[in-house]
This record gives sequence, C-alpha cells and structure tokens, in this order.
Amino acid sequence: MATDFTKGQFNVYAGHGPTAELIGRIDEDEFVRNKSGQLLYRIDGTEVYTAGIGAKYIGEILEAEGGRSIVVGPNHIAVLTIDPE
Repeated sequence: MATDFTKGQFNVYAGHGPTAELIGRIDEDEFVRNKSGQLLYRIDGTEVYTAGIGAKYIGEILEAEGGRSIVVGPNHIAVLTIDPE
C-alpha cells in the first residue's frame, strides 16, 4: 500500500544514507517545500516531478522499512529519501 503523504508530516533528504542532507518537508500534501516554503518537488501517485512550469520527472517512490520511502531515478540511483516525522 502506497504512503499517503496527505496524512502526516515527512522530512525529505537529498540522496540516501547517513550523510543525506535535509532539503525539505512534506506537510500533509503532495509537495516538498524547502525551509523558506519554496516548492521543490511535486508528488503524483508514486512519481516525483520538479515543481513549476516545465516540470521534469525525477523518479519513482519505492517503500522501504520503517515507513521510509526512497525516490529512485531512471538510472536506478536513490535521488531522495522521505522519512515520516
């Protein structure tokens, strides 16, 4: 069952692993925003796109253990990690 990002708050990290940098949050909607509130990414089902006009496909959301999700790009590399708060 896919994670419903409209129900909860999530931290979003660039990449994957212990050194991944916190880049933004999801606050009960389908958007990743940075600390200033600027839209970074949009979630559409299990797909992630850049925000704004001319949005580009970033990758597919795959569920991992502990409620965590990994966004894997077309080249099979972890682009983002989404952790429930």
